[in-house]
Amino acid sequence: FPSHDRQQLDLLEGEISLFFEGAYLGKSIIDPANASDTLSISLGKDKNIVVERKQIKEFSKKQFFGNNKTDSRAYEITIRNNKQLPINIIVQDQFPVSTNKEINVQEEEVKDASIDKETRIVTWQLKLKEKEEKKQEIRFSVKYPREQMIVLD
Repeated sequence: FPSHDRQQLDLLEGEISLFFEGAYLGKSIIDPANASDTLSISLGKDKNIVVERKQIKEFSKKQFFGNNKTDSRAYEITIRNNKQLPINIIVQDQFPVSTNKEINVQEEEVKDASIDKETRIVTWQLKLKEKEEKKQEIRFSVKYPREQMIVLD
């Protein structure tokens, strides 16, 4: 709730019961005095929206070139709307980030997404119709010295 709407409601501090789509979710506390410009209330996880991330094995490999190793990874993110109405959803992933000059991350593929230049966070803003499923992929490779150990998974 934006602050100007909240003032018109004249909300009081106290315990609230949360209902969503006719189902009881639980209780929370509302404290309008300590809210910022926007009062946010989490409704928890929606069981009718499913997001899965799995590694695509046929695109994931390890190669050796001279004194370097290159690990390639690909992931498929499946977003499924099991609701009876359309939804807007933001899905995020992240490319690895290296602060070591000897470790080079090459972003190979990501479609229909924005990428933050500093954090390398990938963001998809999606609209899914009722009962619709969409799949997104993210692919990258990491080149590093053969004697070094890195963890990508």
